[in-house]
Amino acid sequence: MPDNTNDFTRFLADTNAVKFGHFILKSGKESPVFFDFGQIVYGKELIELGKFFADFIVENSLQNVDVLFGPAYKGINIAIAVSIGLYEKYGISLPIAYNRKVPKDHAEGGNFVGFDLSKAKSVLILDDVFTDGGTKYEAINMLSGFKGLSVRAVIIGVDRQEIDASGKSYLSEFKNKTGINVFALTTKEKMLSLKN
Repeated sequence: MPDNTNDFTRFLADTNAVKFGHFILKSGKESPVFFDFGQIVYGKELIELGKFFADFIVENSLQNVDVLFGPAYKGINIAIAVSIGLYEKYGISLPIAYNRKVPKDHAEGGNFVGFDLSKAKSVLILDDVFTDGGTKYEAINMLSGFKGLSVRAVIIGVDRQEIDASGKSYLSEFKNKTGINVFALTTKEKMLSLKN
C-alpha cells in the first residue's frame, strides 16, 4: 500500500461514501461499514479522489497503459476523476472507456462508451470496492472480447477483505484465477480503525 493510505482513508471517511452502522450486503453478509462511492458527488471530492488514485498509479509505475476502464456504474466517475488527476498532477493524458449495463442498438450503439477499445493494447480497471470480485470478473470477461487487449491491473478504493466459506480471501482467489494483480488504496480494517 502507498504512503498516502492513511490520508486516503481519512479523505474517504470525511465523505458521504462511508457509513458506519449495521448493514446487510448484496452477498447477504452483515457488515459494520458500508461503502458507496456514488455519494462522492462534489467537484472538490472528485478532484481529490482522482489525485489519490493518480498518485497510486504513478508511485507503482502503472501509468503505461492505453486506456482507463471504469465498470458501470461506480467505476465511471472514478475513471473520469483519475484521468483528470493524472493530467493535472503529472501531465499524463490517458483516455477513458466504460461499459453500458444495457447495450445501445441505435446511434453509435454497442456495449462501450469512450475510447475505442479495439485500438488499445493495455488497460487499467478502476473501481470502488472489492467484495467478492463479481464486477471485476464481469469487466474482464467483457474486455476479453478485444483481441490483444490485456488488463495491466485492477485498482480499487477499498478492499473489503471478505473471505469465502472455506476461509480464503476473495481477492487472493481473484488473483489466482485471473493472474491479474489487484491494488487497494485502503481496506475495511483501516476504515474501521478510524471509528475506534
